[in-house]
Amino acid sequence: MKKILLLAPLSIFIFFTASAQIGGQYVYSFLKQTPSARLTGLNGSQIILKDDDISIGFVNPAMLNPLMHNVLSFNQDFLLGGIRTGYFGYGYNVDKIKTTFQAGIQYAAYGTFQQTDEFGNNNGEFKANEYAIAIGAGHQINERLSVGLNVKYITSQLEAYRSTGLVADLAGAYWYDEKKVGVTVVFKNMGAQLTNYNGRRENVPLDVQIGFTKKLNRAPLRFSAVLHDLNRWNIRYDSPLEGDVTLLGEAPAPPSAFSLQVDNFFRHLNVGGELIFGKNENVCLRIGYNHQVRKELNINSIRSLAGFSFGIGFKVSHFRIDYGFGRQHIAGGMNHLSISTNFESFRKK
Repeated sequence: MKKILLLAPLSIFIFFTASAQIGGQYVYSFLKQTPSARLTGLNGSQIILKDDDISIGFVNPAMLNPLMHNVLSFNQDFLLGGIRTGYFGYGYNVDKIKTTFQAGIQYAAYGTFQQTDEFGNNNGEFKANEYAIAIGAGHQINERLSVGLNVKYITSQLEAYRSTGLVADLAGAYWYDEKKVGVTVVFKNMGAQLTNYNGRRENVPLDVQIGFTKKLNRAPLRFSAVLHDLNRWNIRYDSPLEGDVTLLGEAPAPPSAFSLQVDNFFRHLNVGGELIFGKNENVCLRIGYNHQVRKELNINSIRSLAGFSFGIGFKVSHFRIDYGFGRQHIAGGMNHLSISTNFESFRKK
């Protein structure tokens, strides 16, 4: 069984690596948004953690576990331009079959737009929205190994254009509870459009990820890292800012092939850390870094925190409240708010 679990993801990885198209063109890009404020504060670097955070089970179904039983989570993200994304999730555990289930909805509301013709005449307004309805299950094989599967039905409406799709997340994880360390492999958004916008089928945002986390034994620190987009190795692009002349009219030397490969590697890597206070993690301070966001959205002549994220989480009575801020550009970033509760806690005396 262990050999099968190791060989199956490897064979799928080879298949998608061979068939993936360089360029990153796809529909349903809202699926790559972080579903919770906690993950936003860590810049998407956390996909393996065994606690009651149902949003971890949404991004990695192998992490669905009994601690998520009767957990309900509400999450709202406020982006630039009035765009809002959100996620609602609920978990339910069945001890007899060692399986935890989840159901959730992820959505993106792009707001109201003015509809004009080629001459600039106003012909009214239209809206654009996308939804992903998800169900999933995580099964505990033994004390340390688990597997999981999420299935998502997607519906997208952009003015008069509509599309539907079906994707799945397949994951396997190894979690060593005594050492508070874990590693996972996740194949996200495997699937295709069922109906397309204008008769032309487009790619979905397939993403192969490897995640790692470790909590220090003698310090209240937890570190996490994610390698993403491993199915498409070259995620650099030809930036128009590269090669700009200086004030003296001199063009900088082109980067070496080695430096380009190093830069490309770190674009695949998200890192984050949590500073934990209290035995039950009553307060957490978070920070994350996304090199790809920084390289793509930072302005060379202006210092900024593009690519960095920050967050805080705390428990109040029966509720967990989290806030995350991700700096995307000098123009602003995203503000994420999450509120979750475990109904089981209300039953305890």
